[in-house]
Amino acid sequence: MNTIFPKLKHASGAFTAVPIGEVNGSPAFARVMEGFEGPLHLHKSSDEMFVVLSGVVYLDLEAGSVKLEAGDSYTVPAGVTHKSRVPGRAELIVIGGKD
Repeated sequence: MNTIFPKLKHASGAFTAVPIGEVNGSPAFARVMEGFEGPLHLHKSSDEMFVVLSGVVYLDLEAGSVKLEAGDSYTVPAGVTHKSRVPGRAELIVIGGKD
């Protein structure tokens, strides 16, 4: 069992990733992002799912941007170029994206 909320509450900096397990061979992380913009990238053979716990996360995709708020989830299919942007502070779960 993992208790992630205390780890997320005390996270500082632009990007914190707390490993929480694995699902069918794909990593799962609790993340805190604050004033963060990741690089454009893709995962050749692994989908990547984002579940927002708090805050706002933007996913910039080839087809446009998706705004995710607390309670929203979105799966980026394998092979799709994307990046995440968080203008404020957000807590989320990310599953997949291993390659």
